[in-house]
Amino acid sequence: MLIKCNLQFVCFFLLSFWVSSCTTAYYLEHHPDFAEDIFYRKVLSAEMKLTSDVDELYLEAAKLRTQYTYAFLVEKADRLIEDDYDAGKILYSQGLASFEKAISHGKKAMEFRHLQLQNMADWMMEDVTFTEEDVPYLYWLGAAYGGAISSSRGKSKWVIQLPIVGYLLEKALEIDPKWNSGAIHSAMISYSMARIDLMGKNVDQATHHFEQAMIFSNGLDAGAKVSYSENVLVSTQKKDKYVLLLKDVLNMDLKNNKELALGNIIARERALWLLSRTDELFY
Repeated sequence: MLIKCNLQFVCFFLLSFWVSSCTTAYYLEHHPDFAEDIFYRKVLSAEMKLTSDVDELYLEAAKLRTQYTYAFLVEKADRLIEDDYDAGKILYSQGLASFEKAISHGKKAMEFRHLQLQNMADWMMEDVTFTEEDVPYLYWLGAAYGGAISSSRGKSKWVIQLPIVGYLLEKALEIDPKWNSGAIHSAMISYSMARIDLMGKNVDQATHHFEQAMIFSNGLDAGAKVSYSENVLVSTQKKDKYVLLLKDVLNMDLKNNKELALGNIIARERALWLLSRTDELFY
């Protein structure tokens, strides 16, 4: 699969993969200073349980570390690099190290489920039959890889692994396009904008995935709206639609879907930041 050497497609991956976590969502909205510490404790707690070959435990550890890194390290780095490049690079490096741990957890989780798959080349070259139960494993591993590639800031070691993200997402999408309120479609918005094999149909493909994400989430996935604004509407320089869609996010009742609540809170904060950058992004 051919993909542009463009890291933007992964940097907004995060708002598509949050599941219900009422405690974290509450603290993130009402006590943001405590939210990071609380979530990190959850990550460490999950990792302390990795003393056996139980795939579900490794999946949980991969999911939580990926969520934590996107929400608290990548989001900070995206903003900090605008004002303090060196400090931003340090934070991205910390994010990369954290994503590498998530990848290790995710790969072990899948290998415990499929003992014949002991390296990624096996997965991509063999005709592997994945099932509905494999979807979250494929998804979270793809999320961790996407985060690592983005946080690497163009390091060739990670850029050459871009096709892995597409492989994992597309396998998951084939099995269950409705999974987690259309989260896979939401992630595919930015991924579609990065592909070169679409022969100029990137916007059409990304728009298709945005529409599907809206259908499967009943219009409640704020992350998909922000991703479409940031990746598609900036690229096509549709300023009016960009502003309207981001303002729509700010006006959403973000708690209508508990499974999306945490991601929607993150999306709202990013929408505010993106609106503040409107004049920088449109010309």
